[in-house]
Amino acid sequence: MLLFNIVKAYCFNPLERCCWADLKFEFKENGKIPGHQGRIENVDIAVKIFGSSCLGFNRRLGEEHYEIRGMSEVLNQKGVKESINLIRSEYAYRKIIHETGKRGFSLVQEERLKTGTIKLVLKKVA
Repeated sequence: MLLFNIVKAYCFNPLERCCWADLKFEFKENGKIPGHQGRIENVDIAVKIFGSSCLGFNRRLGEEHYEIRGMSEVLNQKGVKESINLIRSEYAYRKIIHETGKRGFSLVQEERLKTGTIKLVLKKVA
């Protein structure tokens, strides 16, 4: 039996088109994704991950996070899990750059390792 899963995920604003383009994902605002028992579910944004595998992102009113929505069989695929981790990593990167920028720091150097780790060197600007 396939179930429809909802995963809470803190991720960047899915309506920021440049973010999705940077990650090379095909997306559609106010999209539709396959749901449980052949139903179609409306989502704030639909993202095509691999071939026909789609994830949806919905933001609940008054909350900062987005729910990642999709069929269990899709969410449990290794490649999809890696893509979700990539999205979370990119969110963390952008959040750090944004927050440290507000506190007077600028990015001096960054290194993205094969493990998915992102090393940042920041400098306090006067």
